[in-house]
Amino acid sequence: MKKRGIDISYHQGNIDFSKLKGNIDFAMVRTSYGHFTEDSKYKEYVKGLESAGIPYGFYHFSYATTTQEAKEEANGFINIIKNYKPLYPVAIDVETSSVTEDVRADDLVDIVKTFCQMLEDAGYYVSIYANLSYLNGKLNSSELDDYDKWLAQWTSAPTYSKPFGMWQYSSKGSVPGINGNVDLDIAYKDYPSIIKANNLNNYKESESNNDDTSNENDSEYINYVVKKGDTLSEIASKYNTTYQKLASYNNISDPNKIYTGQIIKIPGSSSINPTTYVVKKGDTLSGIASKYGTTWQKLYEKNKSVIGSNPDKIYPGQILTL
Repeated sequence: MKKRGIDISYHQGNIDFSKLKGNIDFAMVRTSYGHFTEDSKYKEYVKGLESAGIPYGFYHFSYATTTQEAKEEANGFINIIKNYKPLYPVAIDVETSSVTEDVRADDLVDIVKTFCQMLEDAGYYVSIYANLSYLNGKLNSSELDDYDKWLAQWTSAPTYSKPFGMWQYSSKGSVPGINGNVDLDIAYKDYPSIIKANNLNNYKESESNNDDTSNENDSEYINYVVKKGDTLSEIASKYNTTYQKLASYNNISDPNKIYTGQIIKIPGSSSINPTTYVVKKGDTLSGIASKYGTTWQKLYEKNKSVIGSNPDKIYPGQILTL
């Protein structure tokens, strides 16, 4: 699954969002920078994106040089985004600036970890934006491996060796509705499904349920991860339901468009043994293992490539094979 996106700040000026619709799948909006200045255009941009039906995420350009400043920036960021329901990540933008260029690597890792932990504790899907040099250098720490990455590398193909969810591949893109250059991005994860499934980013699952599904017991469903070649009708047939019900339950506007890696909730299927599990906030590997009649060791062996080197660290949105 690949989604086309852009990231925008006040530098993009006035945007015609009606022209953007159909040309991008999502946008990342800068809300703020430093400690603490709001982007003068973010409210206007969010309103335009919502009116055009384009999902979005947020990012904050950090100037923090200490963990205390990171806490102040995180609090300011949370205070802004608490009024919205972004279906893409909320990110800390870590770049070299005249303020931060001399921050030591170990201090920068502590700063970023502090910021991310505060956002995660507040119930958000967090990502770290940085260029390849930073990710391979100052930020190349196992302490940050559990957080999603938004790679900035303006080349024909990414070369970052660790997992990442988004790639900013150009700073000189062009899209209808924006005058001048704009950053172009690709998202490799089905962020809206992950965020909805885990009730992150101020999203509440009940908000997507219409009258036909409001009586469903939310504990009675399984998560199905779409595979290449799947169709919604075939998935529905497999679980003795209809594609219309699945589309409604999962807030899918076009039943003919589902994507590899997308998470489809199958309502009323608690009696069916699932093959995958989407990690939720507060989960532990031993708790998941106990729920499905296995051991954390066996679960870890199956999912080392997803979890990484530390079985005690799993995070919301990870898809585990059972």
